[in-house]
Amino acid sequence: MIKDALKAFLFRVASGVRTRAKEIAPYKTGNLKKDIQVFDDGMDEFKISVGNTTITPYAKFVHFGTRPHLITPKNKRVLASRAAIYGKLVRHPGTGANPYLSRAFYSYVGGGEFEQAKNDLAQKLADKLAKDIKITLKGD
Repeated sequence: MIKDALKAFLFRVASGVRTRAKEIAPYKTGNLKKDIQVFDDGMDEFKISVGNTTITPYAKFVHFGTRPHLITPKNKRVLASRAAIYGKLVRHPGTGANPYLSRAFYSYVGGGEFEQAKNDLAQKLADKLAKDIKITLKGD
């Protein structure tokens, strides 16, 4: 019962963070927002995480940003698109981080929903403890 209550609490918090992340994630194609998931690694573990799947492999670059780097052609002799030819290499300046998942977490934890989730967990645990004490005392 206690394990179930803790697992439900973690899932509730993760779902709240997911909702906030979907509200604040950057939007270009919509795939990044659609792909934010809650991951539960199993019933016996107390690990639940929120993030993106392999559908949006670029999510980590959006969240953490990138350092300046060189872009070189992989299969051709020059980098080109339909609009322009860029040459044998491009010096990319990097991209700034947009830590939407971190911001979503701190926004959720700082809000009233998290307080309510904690209070509900405390009430469930108190009810379970009181029930167990009554059962134990009746058995004596």
